[in-house]
Amino acid sequence: MLEVLNVSQIITPPQSEAQTVLNHIHFGVPAGHLMGIIGAPGSGKTSMIRLLAGSSQATEGTILFQGKDTAISPPKANSIGHVPADDDCLSGLLTVRETIMSALILCVADQSNEERISKASHILVGVGLETMAAQRVSQLSLPQKRRLKLALALVSDAPLILCDEFTDGLDVKSEQELTALLKFVVSDQPGRVVIHATQTLSNIGSYDTVVILHEGYVCFHGPARAVAHYFSITTVEELYPRLAKRPADRWGDSWSRHRESYYEAFKLGDLGKSHEERPEEGRMEESENVELPETEKTAKKPTEEIVYAEAPALPTLMSQAAHLIQRRWTLLRRNQTEWIQHLVMLTLSPLLAMLLLAPNTVYLSTLKNEVVAPEDLWPAAYTCSMAIFIQILLMLILSVRNGAREIAGERPLFERERLAGLRASAYLIGKLGFLIPIVLAQSLTLGLFLSITGGSLPGNGSARLLLLMLTGIAFTSLCMGLSARSFSAARAQNHAWMLLVVNVLLCGALLGFPRLLGGVLQPLITAYYGWSGSIETLKNTVVFEPLTKLVRTWFAAPSGAMIALLCHAGLGMALTITGLKKRC
Repeated sequence: MLEVLNVSQIITPPQSEAQTVLNHIHFGVPAGHLMGIIGAPGSGKTSMIRLLAGSSQATEGTILFQGKDTAISPPKANSIGHVPADDDCLSGLLTVRETIMSALILCVADQSNEERISKASHILVGVGLETMAAQRVSQLSLPQKRRLKLALALVSDAPLILCDEFTDGLDVKSEQELTALLKFVVSDQPGRVVIHATQTLSNIGSYDTVVILHEGYVCFHGPARAVAHYFSITTVEELYPRLAKRPADRWGDSWSRHRESYYEAFKLGDLGKSHEERPEEGRMEESENVELPETEKTAKKPTEEIVYAEAPALPTLMSQAAHLIQRRWTLLRRNQTEWIQHLVMLTLSPLLAMLLLAPNTVYLSTLKNEVVAPEDLWPAAYTCSMAIFIQILLMLILSVRNGAREIAGERPLFERERLAGLRASAYLIGKLGFLIPIVLAQSLTLGLFLSITGGSLPGNGSARLLLLMLTGIAFTSLCMGLSARSFSAARAQNHAWMLLVVNVLLCGALLGFPRLLGGVLQPLITAYYGWSGSIETLKNTVVFEPLTKLVRTWFAAPSGAMIALLCHAGLGMALTITGLKKRC
């Protein structure tokens, strides 16, 4: 069902030397099997799970899934169920049933709502959460959240389930119950394989076989009952101290020499014969000839050939996006803190703008006269410039609030759903379907409120309002791109604020760069196009000439500024897509 043949993985962390996290890993898993990958922290067990799940790539070697090389013929995303170690990969505001229904909508196509409800109920009963179906995820205990993560991995009836630290950090009773649940999951579908990576040794006897990893090397693969014999220890709790007594490469070399004997003794097959042996680096005191106790020499019955059903089709791009939009608005409604913050920002932003401009709005009324006195013209021109600048500045601040934390704050959730078949492009469309209406509402409120309360400017107001909207969309997209490329919400927000500061300093309103320097810098600045394009809408009014005296810079034509802002929005979306596809 699954074969890992001589697989190695070398990673190069930023500003660090290359590290070999997996070294010539070799084992096979038959159908209908529960395997434990056992190892201390840093042994490579999580790296192994990520390789099998497809979230990272092997440097060398081959992984065969149902007889096919995964590097040449990758399996469908929903044919492998992944239970991540991160307990933050769930949305606390959804109920248990809604969480499973959401996974069914995103991972399995061509199901009616009744079929989804029936499937969700079956899964809830199977994992023991039927009585918790109406509770929100945030109200669940840690063991119940683990059950829910396993339930999400089962929505597509995947024949391979990969669990990372599924029972780690729990009390003894919960650990035993969840280990028993893994055994049930194996038996619930013919031929299903469950692989559990854990550092816990207390329930090692529950696995059909175990792979012992130590610093990236396989030190043993076989039934748990043979671990004590192989490592010459009395109890399994002595395993980690025993491993620490020798370098990992010597343990790996010893197993490569003993593997065939143990495979033959326990009738695990002859996978070892196809393994390209590494050169020996010294003799070990263990004997080359394995003599197991007679009670251990049991043969496994040959398993019948399993014919696996083809993985269900994934939903279309737009069906995934539509569900994500609906789900995000539902989360907003249920998150009282978030929607109150949006409402406060929507209300306070125009009020703040009016407070800043109130002392000078009297000069704007003089522009309605046929002849404007010089003593009124210059203050009016300055007021127009500052009104536009304040609107753009507030729009940038709102955009940071909108986009900076939107993706980084739920990165574990996205990673889980991506491995289950969610397209990055569908996720992006889902975010745009949530954020763009908010940006439009903010810009409309900001632009119209100033006009209604006496801060109306001369010139083409419709073009200015459109430029304000595009500025918000463009900067929100850029902040969202930074969020997608950051793996913590705090870091994404810091980068977004730095980008805002650069925009304010270089937009041309404060410093008025000379034409040559401005021509180099300003095409890179989102705020510049929103501000200068809006200034250009005043071109046929009496305040435009004084403005050209106040600021020595090139003003973009409104149409050119709109095109530039659309390009900046496209850049932000491109950054978002590449960030989403970046493997963490």
